[in-house]
Amino acid sequence: MTRKQSKTEFVGIRMSLVDSEALRAEAGQCGMTMSELVRRRITGQAVTSRTDQETAGSIDRLGRMLKFLYPKDKGWATPEDRKRWWSTVTELERTAKALYR
Repeated sequence: MTRKQSKTEFVGIRMSLVDSEALRAEAGQCGMTMSELVRRRITGQAVTSRTDQETAGSIDRLGRMLKFLYPKDKGWATPEDRKRWWSTVTELERTAKALYR
């Protein structure tokens, strides 16, 4: 289901009070409503906590900052040092993408 589709159907489910409270708490941690959390779960979409989203954003910003700060002078480091620099940037980008999922 895309975000632009109107939500006209109601589906009710029964669950225990404990399960309902756990679902409500998880939805709160993710910064979404219970309905949105359930919709995402049953459609196989990503459900990430607010903390993971904030962490991923911070890691992504660090990677972009490192790219920006990359020295333009070719003589600043050895080829091995430059490879390590870019592998760090690549690892930060990979980590941020994994947290966004």
